[in-house]
Amino acid sequence: MNETAGDPDAVPHAIVHELGKVTVFYVPSHKLDHPKHSRKSLTPRQEIHKFLMDRYRAYTQTPTPVKGYWAAPDGEIVHDVMERFEVSFGSESEFDRLIQFLGDLCERLGEQAVYVTRGDRSFLVQRPAQDSSFE
Repeated sequence: MNETAGDPDAVPHAIVHELGKVTVFYVPSHKLDHPKHSRKSLTPRQEIHKFLMDRYRAYTQTPTPVKGYWAAPDGEIVHDVMERFEVSFGSESEFDRLIQFLGDLCERLGEQAVYVTRGDRSFLVQRPAQDSSFE
């Protein structure tokens, strides 16, 4: 029975839909719209948008740049300005598909890796068939 029936001042209950675990990844800002990284007339930003909308039907992008720092395999400290993308889903097979997409994106952008968090875990996604230089 609806608890608000008959009470004109009552607020109806909100409907909540669980989306799954939050997954976040970061991509260098200066490569997102650069024509040299375009493929099939899509910039990397457009391709990310298309992939996330086609697969998950929603995502959040933080256009405000985030600066990331890491040590390169040769010990040099490297930094870049990144943009943050966030998507939620429950299926581990969907996570695997996102990882595959990000590995291909790494190769396309000439990046060694993309930093990803899922729930309370973090990952470095490297290009396909690349030696692991981060361990």
